[in-house]
Amino acid sequence: MRYACPTSRFVPVFELVPHAGRTLTASPLRDSFTSRMSPLSLLDDRTITISVIRGSSNGLRHQLTKARTSIGRTGGGADIEIDDPQVSALHCVVGVAHDMVRLYDLDSANGTHVNDEPIQATELEHLSEFRLGSTWVVVTIVPKHFKDTT
Repeated sequence: MRYACPTSRFVPVFELVPHAGRTLTASPLRDSFTSRMSPLSLLDDRTITISVIRGSSNGLRHQLTKARTSIGRTGGGADIEIDDPQVSALHCVVGVAHDMVRLYDLDSANGTHVNDEPIQATELEHLSEFRLGSTWVVVTIVPKHFKDTT
């Protein structure tokens, strides 16, 4: 789904985020990172997994298969839904492009935290941990296994 922007260009739905009855613009998604989101070479040779390691959704795992994956509260319509009332409906987005994985907060009510610091956007590496509400998440980035065809 896309929305018209005042500049007459279309922007992805993640740039317009409902929050407390109003619409806010999450501008970090308009940086140079998103202009490089294709091709997804990192997804071609790596398996990237988002795993909940602490909180009521502990054990939830989601393998990334697209350039942008939203994370939010259960019932909020995000790609990855977390059962935590402190998580916003659309809380953050994990973006993948070329050789980089980035985490963007979507102006969430309680923020997205890395190393106990609130972030707007940050690069993620293998075994990076971040917190949404009272939920802790870890990112794993590992090479895909090759199948033996002999």
